[in-house]
Amino acid sequence: MLNITDINTEKASFAITEETFALVYKTHWKKLYYLCYQKLQDQDLSKDMVHDLFRSIWERRETLVISDSIEKYLVRSIKFKISTYFREKIQQERNLEESMRYCKDTDLVTEKHVAFNFLTKEIASLVEKLPERCKLVYRLSRENGMNNRQIASSLLLSEKTVENQLTKALSFIRQHLAAYKNE
Repeated sequence: MLNITDINTEKASFAITEETFALVYKTHWKKLYYLCYQKLQDQDLSKDMVHDLFRSIWERRETLVISDSIEKYLVRSIKFKISTYFREKIQQERNLEESMRYCKDTDLVTEKHVAFNFLTKEIASLVEKLPERCKLVYRLSRENGMNNRQIASSLLLSEKTVENQLTKALSFIRQHLAAYKNE
């Protein structure tokens, strides 16, 4: 029969039988649980982590080679599981923060896009209310990108008239968009 002191001091690999596994589990699970609980402060998570460790050992029992004492191996393994848990948790929190930031940015972009479309339609509506010459000067300036001199020569107007028509159009639009200024 296998003795627990043989398991704790054995340096070479040994066959993990059901009897050996049960003995190792019975001897070490509580210490591993408390070690986990100390770091995680969560009973269920600590139990799950210890259970996962022993499940992993059982699944690898035919190929597992333990070159240290079983206790050292178990403690080192559970510490590794704990550090992996915290590393993954930190990464999840970073991913969540990044997702939240992306969502906020996306919402802001969408909101700005909607506001831009609304204002563009509102400005187009206001431009339609301008007198014909004023409307034409505004469109040539803002929609076609022409400067005052180009507009004046194409419409056979003085630059001062173009400037006055443009000022009138912009003033009218600003006045009617004043309600949206702080939005």
